Amino acid sequence: MKFRFAALAATALFTSTVSFAGVVTGSSNVEFLAVDGQKASQSLLKDTRSFNINDTQTHQVVVRVSEVVRAGSDRNLFESDPIVVTFQGLTEDIVISAPRLETERDADKFKRSPTISVKTATGTEISTKQEYLKQEGFLPGANLAENLSNYNASGAKASVPAFASASLPATMPNATIAASGKVQKGKVTVQGENAAEQMLQYWFQQADKETRQRFLKWAEKQ
Repeated sequence: MKFRFAALAATALFTSTVSFAGVVTGSSNVEFLAVDGQKASQSLLKDTRSFNINDTQTHQVVVRVSEVVRAGSDRNLFESDPIVVTFQGLTEDIVISAPRLETERDADKFKRSPTISVKTATGTEISTKQEYLKQEGFLPGANLAENLSNYNASGAKASVPAFASASLPATMPNATIAASGKVQKGKVTVQGENAAEQMLQYWFQQADKETRQRFLKWAEKQ
């Protein structure tokens, strides 16, 4: 009897836990770049388009919208700048989506006024705060964590102060964090005659695989 009671209790606990866990999924044209202040990675996401939440706290994602759009008889790849989206978590599944962009005109319209939809799986709209993430520095994609930390410490529209220093690069040279949590940039000094080359190497190492590939393609054309 005791064993049966323990088994029933464990089953009830498991069922309760599952029912209070939600999955956040992105539409096919939405890529998660960061989740709750941390740069997205395979260890953080089940794949590039979903992750779990299990509370009703404030959550924040940084997304990029990508579509192949028509431009006359040609087709071009459109990629938006990073967009910060802040919303209140729920205990049910959530879908984050962007409108379908079929033409260059659609892409230009979205670029001027991007709108990311956040809804429950049953279609209930969730209130959000969203705006573009300002990008700074050489190879801004490689500076996502720093740019996001600075944004969250700035008091901007969709910022979450608690995420201000959630994922700062450990190798960021001469950077310090003030009591406010905002990064104070220090001067970077590189010794030697090939200072420019050394700086290029440094930022190349900080970049993700996708950014490195884009940079190499650009360099080949120069």
